[in-house]
Amino acid sequence: MIKVILTTLLLSSFLYAQKLPLIFKGNKNFSDSELYKVASIEVPFFSSFLQNIPKISTEETQEVALIIKNYYKYKGFFHATTKASTLNDKVIIEILENEPLIIADMTINSKLDVASQIPFEVDDIFDSEKFTQSKKNIKIFYEDNSYCKIELFAKAWIDIETNNAYLTYDTKEYDKCTIDSISITSTKNIDTKIVKSLLYIRKGDDFSSKRIKDSYDSLYATGGIAKATINTHIDENSNKVSVTVEVQENDKPTRLETGLGFSTDEGAMVSLGIENKNIFGNLKTLGLNTRITQKKQNIQLNFNMPLSHRNSTGADGGYANDIFDGHKEERTFANIYLAHRKKPHRLTESIVFDNSNTYGSEDKILFPEGKTFITSPKIRWDYDTRDNILSPKKGHFLSAELMGSVESIVSEASYYKTKIKGGYILPLKQSILAFQATFGHLNIYEGAVPASYRFYAGGVNSNRAYTYNSLGPKNKQGDPAGFNTVFETTIEYRYPIYNNFKGVVFNDNTFIADSPVDNYNGGYYSLGVGIRYETPIGPLAFDVGFDVNDPQENYAFQFRIGEVF
Repeated sequence: MIKVILTTLLLSSFLYAQKLPLIFKGNKNFSDSELYKVASIEVPFFSSFLQNIPKISTEETQEVALIIKNYYKYKGFFHATTKASTLNDKVIIEILENEPLIIADMTINSKLDVASQIPFEVDDIFDSEKFTQSKKNIKIFYEDNSYCKIELFAKAWIDIETNNAYLTYDTKEYDKCTIDSISITSTKNIDTKIVKSLLYIRKGDDFSSKRIKDSYDSLYATGGIAKATINTHIDENSNKVSVTVEVQENDKPTRLETGLGFSTDEGAMVSLGIENKNIFGNLKTLGLNTRITQKKQNIQLNFNMPLSHRNSTGADGGYANDIFDGHKEERTFANIYLAHRKKPHRLTESIVFDNSNTYGSEDKILFPEGKTFITSPKIRWDYDTRDNILSPKKGHFLSAELMGSVESIVSEASYYKTKIKGGYILPLKQSILAFQATFGHLNIYEGAVPASYRFYAGGVNSNRAYTYNSLGPKNKQGDPAGFNTVFETTIEYRYPIYNNFKGVVFNDNTFIADSPVDNYNGGYYSLGVGIRYETPIGPLAFDVGFDVNDPQENYAFQFRIGEVF
């Protein structure tokens, strides 16, 4: 008898906890995947291909229906209803969206132009989440513009009979705030003067929450600081702000890094490095790194020393061996630099010493063998507002680089080489539209420079319809000859697929010439598609590109870590 009762209870528990496929019906404004996510229901990536519909326990049916109904209300569909039922061993949640709340009028009374901080326009669907976020955006916007004291009166009036929403944003501003004092507490191996030099705030400056954030980024970027705290105190009776800064050095500043990877440009990769981020104190950095791929091998020693006013100086040097199609180059090199940083700008002046040896040449006219020593002054300017270097979602960037030398006892060639690159990442509602353009030119007056100084195109960071450095004219052996002038453009449309998976449609165009005023009519145009999988170290990217004029002959598969830009 006891066995019968236990068996009955066990079978009943299985039936009670039975899981059935969940199907949504009637949802027009929100996709199935979004509703599954709202209900915290995991969906396998390949579920749509395998017809493997996500399942829920039958006891959760009414709870999920209520969650979906509340989500619709939260998103402006105040009259939405949901009904859960079980049919043919499936849980069906029928959704009747009804008419949403429409923003009929919006009033803004503000000293600053805050329209860009409000993700609404008249005739848009009202969204409670966006309304809450807009209030946060406005306060941060004022703080970024030196107003540390502000009263914001934001209201949303809802007329459920007419399905209209009326929004009002009214701000009351006080005087701009200024930084009255900065107090810094540091540790024995990091001087307060060095900490001060890394900050983007100074006594007497206008207060800005953005500069506080930039100061945090600057402190942590050194790698030698384990914890930084920047506190602000606003005087209630004035517009003065006092700032206290406290930093704690890293107890273990020495870091060992190893890595394995693969890209279609360089093949398999292994790297090993050791670096001390606070050697000799005051956040000086000394590191030794080696990186070995199928096409490039190098070992490099680096040293960097912070200076006052966010400046730094340093040097690096080492040995490199590059394997090109048709020849090889080995070099010993050194670089001494002085860098100035004022976010988002960075200016670097340097002197580059390059002792290069070309060997293993298959075409001694195109790639003459022998040693060349060149000393080149170099200047580089960077402007970068991207929110993330490996996987940016918004921002723009521009860089310009110029280097060259005059034939003398310290340099065997008179030449100059310039490269300009710029890009813009435009966020859309759920996707991203990105543009990039690059121009490079090399002019040799006297002597000779290594073949690697020329420009090459093709590969993951160039025209993706071609393999690494393979685009353009070739010699009799089929090796790429390189060229003196290149102009490349890229347009990408990046869109979400599911969870960490993203898709990409792109267009790469390359124009090559011997001089910057040559005819650029003979271009190389490509189209392609790709897929991205987001990881903590950047997206894993796989692309396939096709030459528009000859897709069957010229196409390539590309793989790397990180976006192109």
